[in-house]
Amino acid sequence: MNRLLKHTIASALVLGLAISNAYAQAPAAPAEPPKPAPRHADGRINFGPPEGEVGFWIRRTANLVVNPESYEAERAQRAPVNIKDIPIQDWAYKLTNFRHDLFLASEPYTRCKPAGGPRQIMSPYGFEIVDMPELERVYILTTSNAMTYRIIYMDGREHPKNLTPSYFGHSVGHWDGDTLVVDSVGYNDVSWQNRDGLPTTDKLHLVERFTRRDMNTLDYKVTIDDPGAYTKPWESGYTVGWTPGEELFEYVCQENNISPDAMIGEGRYSTTVP
Repeated sequence: MNRLLKHTIASALVLGLAISNAYAQAPAAPAEPPKPAPRHADGRINFGPPEGEVGFWIRRTANLVVNPESYEAERAQRAPVNIKDIPIQDWAYKLTNFRHDLFLASEPYTRCKPAGGPRQIMSPYGFEIVDMPELERVYILTTSNAMTYRIIYMDGREHPKNLTPSYFGHSVGHWDGDTLVVDSVGYNDVSWQNRDGLPTTDKLHLVERFTRRDMNTLDYKVTIDDPGAYTKPWESGYTVGWTPGEELFEYVCQENNISPDAMIGEGRYSTTVP
């Protein structure tokens, strides 16, 4: 009986090993290529869901620059350019790392302040790009920061003279083939344009390019031109992913705020308060 039992167990082990090897040697099924980017009836790229569906964009990467001094240095490695390679002025470089020394304790974002430019595109809860040709406007809607929105004027207008500085600035856009190009000025100097804590001033001029590469991928590239904080323009960007079947949700920033510890104590130095 013992001999029969041992033979049965040995046979089972051999069979299991053979099946395991067969699976290991079998080629993996090729991943299906993503669907092409959807288009409107007139042929323009559709940055939203196809008709009858829902969905929104959400970040895949989160930083404009690699910064070894970042309070989250590991995540900060996922960026297309190193902070040492951007033309940042000395005071701005020191301020960036000072902010990280304090774990971004004076971050306006956690105080429910609007975040324009690159910061809006890396919203942690997603965003939508809504094209309304009948109004000659494109809207960028975000869940975070109490569901703020930004207007991009597509009617060929120029930036107004003597703009009052604001968190979102003033944006005008046009199409370059399938790419939406957005030119923005009129920013204040108390907003943070990115999670990295890189300073900007009221001289900031942004040129953003939105390209929907396919159904699931949005390439966001930005040129930052701010002679108040940098010696010349520089470029960076993010890759953004599509989330199908879901919609933006109501987010009342003050009620849902989960970062109170970051807004108190010695680290708090900003006058930008809730």
